[in-house]
Amino acid sequence: METPPVERILAFLAGFVALDDAQRAAVRAVTRIERYPRGTILLAEGAPAGESWLVIEGCVRVFRRGDGGGERTVAFHTELHPAVPPTFGTDAPSPVSFACLEDVVASASTPAEEARALAAHPAFESFCRVMGDVLLARMQQVHIDTVTRRPEDRYLDLVARRPDLLQRVPQYHIASFLGIQPETLSRIRRRLTRRDAGR
Repeated sequence: METPPVERILAFLAGFVALDDAQRAAVRAVTRIERYPRGTILLAEGAPAGESWLVIEGCVRVFRRGDGGGERTVAFHTELHPAVPPTFGTDAPSPVSFACLEDVVASASTPAEEARALAAHPAFESFCRVMGDVLLARMQQVHIDTVTRRPEDRYLDLVARRPDLLQRVPQYHIASFLGIQPETLSRIRRRLTRRDAGR
């Protein structure tokens, strides 16, 4: 039997903080689950960010338009990855778009919903802060690795950390995320395949 989305969120939160029965009930009460079909644009570049999401199932791609008219992928959010627009909670236009590469099930929230939840359940603030600090540290490390390492090393890191993406995401999106052309990614993969075959 499939685990309900809210119970998956509770299991995720338990990795950061210990929740008592009352807190677990509160999380269930304030969680809004949404389902988005593949191809849905959750947020368009230039629009204000009215919601943030915790992906429970599926894959969300974050990207921005390049100067030459193309797109640069900046992130993939899959199961139990928070997808928070950088301008969430403000009226500023988003510098990136969020799009569903697969059918997506997510917990969605607006700034007003989050404010009401924190007002009704002050204990949420402490575990949201703990979780936010851990996730921010992870994102900063990924960013540092992305901008300071060679493309081949970035690809190997992606294979090690998130091998599922290689089966779920088109190669041209992977190449865009790594900051290289699809042809360069193909050469890297061929070179690594030959190297592994020679061992």
